[in-house]
Amino acid sequence: MGCGASANNPQKVSDGTSYVKPVHTVPDDTVAKNKVHQVEAPAVFTADDVSNKILAARYEVRGTVPLRANALEAMLKSGEQLPFDRMIKCHIGNPQAVEQRPITFYRQVASVLCSPSLLGQGIFAEDVERRAAEYLSATGNAGIGAYTDSRGLALVRQQVAAFIERRDGFPADPERIYLTSGASEGISRCISMMVCDESVGIMVPCPQYPLYSATLTMTGGRLVSYRTFENDGWRTTQAELEDCLSRAKAEGIRVRSIVVINPGNPVGTVLDTDDIAMFISFAAANKLVILADEVYQSNVYAEGKQFVSFKRVLREQQAEDAERYAESQLVSFHSTSKGLLGECGQRGGYMELVGFNDGVVAVMQKVAATNLSPGTMGQCFVGLMVTPPRPEDPSNELFRSETGDTFLGLQKRAKLISEGLNSIPGISCNPIEGAMYAFPKVQMPEAAVKEAKNRNMEADVFWCLELVEATGVVTVPGSGFGQETGTYHFRTTILPPEEMLQDMVQKVASFHADFVALYGTNLHSRPGSRTQ
Repeated sequence: MGCGASANNPQKVSDGTSYVKPVHTVPDDTVAKNKVHQVEAPAVFTADDVSNKILAARYEVRGTVPLRANALEAMLKSGEQLPFDRMIKCHIGNPQAVEQRPITFYRQVASVLCSPSLLGQGIFAEDVERRAAEYLSATGNAGIGAYTDSRGLALVRQQVAAFIERRDGFPADPERIYLTSGASEGISRCISMMVCDESVGIMVPCPQYPLYSATLTMTGGRLVSYRTFENDGWRTTQAELEDCLSRAKAEGIRVRSIVVINPGNPVGTVLDTDDIAMFISFAAANKLVILADEVYQSNVYAEGKQFVSFKRVLREQQAEDAERYAESQLVSFHSTSKGLLGECGQRGGYMELVGFNDGVVAVMQKVAATNLSPGTMGQCFVGLMVTPPRPEDPSNELFRSETGDTFLGLQKRAKLISEGLNSIPGISCNPIEGAMYAFPKVQMPEAAVKEAKNRNMEADVFWCLELVEATGVVTVPGSGFGQETGTYHFRTTILPPEEMLQDMVQKVASFHADFVALYGTNLHSRPGSRTQ
């Protein structure tokens, strides 16, 4: 090994101080000259060589319309004149990207985790320092820059278990809790484990969050869509679940699991206890694993509604009829990205396994180990999410004020969006009971449907593209989530500030009036439609 200067082997200079020899850099003129001589890379691996499963996957939340919006935003920044002077980003559940303020307590603890030298300096409140010290100690004092156990920090998993017990009134086992890089990683991991060949299917609501359809496509599984009914608040029925399963079996599909998103994305529905009990009974009767996507459990706005977990209802049903539900299996997911945190970039999440034997848990641990460990900071944010300041803690008053303001703002904007969209002729929207989205229906002129077909795109994609080109309002076409043939929807978030959402509603109203005037009033969409 050489003896030259390096970060670990600095050289001495005449005055006794040390220095690290700078890394050799290429002169700027050489870089410029080399750019001129760059040649096209050989076509050894091209898009034609990419797996068909990957190519077929569709994720419209970051698809055609948002990509066009990115180009328009770049044009605005370059000074180009467009029909609008700002983008209104309503396409993705990314709260802090649209001015939701981070919660002070979380960020103060994160500051100490990043710079442990801040401990004991009197900069932060006692509870901030105490919580940060707990997490640093949980890493073995290695800090947040080190890997952790593949399942996540034991302290955080214990905190999650305690949170679940407080929420549901039933025990939770930290050894059955896995921390993940956002809920999405856990969901993808479970689907990948269940899809052993292309005959395996998973029942997914329609409309659905396209993570599920995209993951099934990429793993080779079969998407088995069960309908939710727009005229019934986007709920489904026992008969629909039974019919859906029967159709899948007739096609030779082996259905392994059923997905439920509560509160709903993209539809904003909050399920009642009876709804949840129906899903659990159906899954038990047909030996299906329930994947309960509960990342919006803190986002319930409608009067008289409350979040009830699948875990709680399952345990209550098991207490009443242990034999019937003895083999029930449930995986539930939660995330720091939603709720009142909105910490999407931290990539914190967890999943709890219920009803699985040690063999499955061992395989889950092996799969988790292939990712080494989830991000340590994200894990700590999960711990903070489930263990907020205590009433007697000095940070509690500000914490309650900030989270309360965030909730009330979301609740107010949920009402603003649903009422505003319903005031537009040709657009209808169910009340937003929870989550962060509306999924309004658009009455589409027949001529617009034909024009979209001529352009080789779906009519709702065409409508959303025309909307962003004319107004700067960014939404997601409903076809990316699933909808009944002949109906057209779009998804919008409720996240931008109130002033921006009011502007958005006005722009959508003006645009749709012009759109109908251009393409005629002969409507293609059928009233009273249901998803499929």
